[in-house]
Amino acid sequence: MNLVKWNKLYKNNMRLDKIFVDKYKDDKRLYDKNIVELMVEISEFVNETKVFKYWTTKKPKQEKMLEEYADVITMILTFYSIYKLKIKEYYPNIEETDILKLIMELYQKVYKFYEHNNKEILEEIFYYTIYIGTLLEFTESDVIEAIDKKQKIIEERLNSDY
Repeated sequence: MNLVKWNKLYKNNMRLDKIFVDKYKDDKRLYDKNIVELMVEISEFVNETKVFKYWTTKKPKQEKMLEEYADVITMILTFYSIYKLKIKEYYPNIEETDILKLIMELYQKVYKFYEHNNKEILEEIFYYTIYIGTLLEFTESDVIEAIDKKQKIIEERLNSDY
């Protein structure tokens, strides 16, 4: 894991989050809405993977999956910022390789995180997501590039009337 590049993305995400929070600081349900947004982003990513679509023969499009995956990571980094966590090189001992099962576990972890407001669960969410990306054969450089691209889009939106 290239911590220099990840931390650069994280710092940029924190900068964008500050603009966002300053703009919407009066929203009393911002945290809850961000949890729902994380779940929606995971769902959009899962939809692109097609892992549950047993009825289709269409193959997933790597570029679209990566774009949605970047949205998931970006939202997770938002929560990292809220909790002032650091990205560290860590490889959890996850033996499961069934992406569908991992995704279901990921949803459970997000809800558990919401219920318990626990930093360790948030870290699990991040590393589960990274692990799922490796199973889908995303390279670290492709992931970093996709997140960088997403951050540029977010910045454009924050500076407009999006």
